[in-house]
Amino acid sequence: MYVEQNEKSIVRKAMIQRRNRISITEKQSKSKTIQSLLMSSHVFFKAKSVGIYFPIGSEVRTEEIIQNALTQDKAVGLPLIRAGEMKFYKLYGKIFSVGVMTRGEFGTKEPRTIGGELRHLDLLIVPGVVFDHKGNRIGYGKGYFDKFMVKRDFSFSVGLAYRFQLLDRDLPSTQLDHKVDALVTEDKMIYF
Repeated sequence: MYVEQNEKSIVRKAMIQRRNRISITEKQSKSKTIQSLLMSSHVFFKAKSVGIYFPIGSEVRTEEIIQNALTQDKAVGLPLIRAGEMKFYKLYGKIFSVGVMTRGEFGTKEPRTIGGELRHLDLLIVPGVVFDHKGNRIGYGKGYFDKFMVKRDFSFSVGLAYRFQLLDRDLPSTQLDHKVDALVTEDKMIYF
């Protein structure tokens, strides 16, 4: 177990450093393509409720997905972490702006005003630092998404990543890690 955690830490650190080196222009361009690919997918089209992260740092942007989902009258939930547990709470209205966000735990952005908890999500959009071709992922190491995913309060999960975040080799994983059902990069949507 310790060897796997150490290997995860090494992979995580190297990938975050690489991701942080991409230019703002490249990040915006690739994020736009990734978001468009997801929004044109069948899984997004049929979802009535969407749980989605708000990006921090160099993560793939999600603002267009959030706005598109709200415009289509989907229930959109952003995660809030309270007492060590992550839950998704519904955003109000049909217009989304960064101004409705505030700083939460670990530097994440959370909505200032929230609606009720979304107890089941048709689509869960998951962040990750690195993914493999089996749907395994390494996140930031806190395990909030993995703990949420073990409850299976969602129908389908998809990760968002830049192409270089998808490795050809298997990632170390334990029984505590949970795979995503699909991954979207700037090239394509991959189903596992």
